[in-house]
Formats: sequence, C-alpha cells, structure tokens
Amino acid sequence: YLRRRDPDCMRIADDLPTDKPRYRDTFGAEFAPVRQETLDWLASQELLVVPFRAGGLTYGTPSLAIVPANAAFFATALVDLQGFVDLAESEPFAPRSIIYVAPPFRHTHFDGRQVVVHDRSETLHEIFSYNLYPGPSAKKGVFSVLLDIGEQEGWVTAHASAVRVTTPYENETVIMHEGASGGGKSEM
Repeated sequence: YLRRRDPDCMRIADDLPTDKPRYRDTFGAEFAPVRQETLDWLASQELLVVPFRAGGLTYGTPSLAIVPANAAFFATALVDLQGFVDLAESEPFAPRSIIYVAPPFRHTHFDGRQVVVHDRSETLHEIFSYNLYPGPSAKKGVFSVLLDIGEQEGWVTAHASAVRVTTPYENETVIMHEGASGGGKSEM
C-alpha cells in the first residue's frame, strides 16, 4: 500500500490559476493552519535537507527537500530521480521550490489518504507531501513545479521517457518518447 499513489491526491492551496482541485474546496477550510502545523512539526524533528535541481543538474531549477531523518529513503529516492547539488561547489543557491515531507499528517489530518498540497507564489512553489511514496511529490510534484515555472517563463516541460543507445561503432542516439504517465510509453 505504501508503494502506490492514491489517485487524485493533489490539492492546490493558493489562488493562482489552476484546473486542479483546491484544498479549501476539498477540506472545507484554508490550508494556512495545516501549513503552520506542518512547519512546527518539522521544526521538532531531526531533518535532512536535500538540495537538488528540479528537472536535472544542468538546467534544473534550484530546489530543496526537507525530510524527517526517519524517512531518509524518501530523500534517497528524490536524489535518484533528480540528482543532488553539492552546495560547496555551487553558485549561490536560492530555492525556487521546496518539498516538505510530513508523513504522520496523512493519518492525523487526512484519514490515511496520501495528500500532496501545492502552495505557489510568484517566486516559490511549495509542496507539502503528506505521504511516504515519492511518486506524488518527488516525481509528479517536481513535474508540476516545472510546468508552473515553464508557464511563467515561457518554456515547455516535456513529460517523456528517454534512452541513449550507443552502437558498437560508438555512435550515440537519444530517443525521447513523450506521453503522460501510465500512457503506455514503454509498451509502444
């Protein structure tokens, strides 16, 4: 059960344009008190702070994940998906997105359901991940960050699978197949 994504788990907490369900419409209240409770809870935990670039190390957007130490596997999965930025070797790092991981809230606030809340502003895209499975936040959530920033800055975010093939003659070919998750790209 931990390794699957609950369908329809994304909620939007802000008033920016969206076609996704809003937190207040689903839960009948504003997100701000739960946001503050989450930050207070995180402040009482031993934390891992993971710097990464949403979308990849070369052109990605500076981002952070703030994860309780007892959920370190979430941070490991995120690093596997997005990479890790060594701040000692990086230029000044101003995060454009932050993922906050608070798994107990799934049970204390959301009746055991996975919930991922996006709270966006013009300069910061916050993702509050109330689950342990990294798919809705470390993968889908980061994709949402890229869609949001791309829309603001006028560039396209491809949702794709890619493979690089090296022939016996050392020629390289990169094949990218765009399509939504679960759309059967690997079967085509």
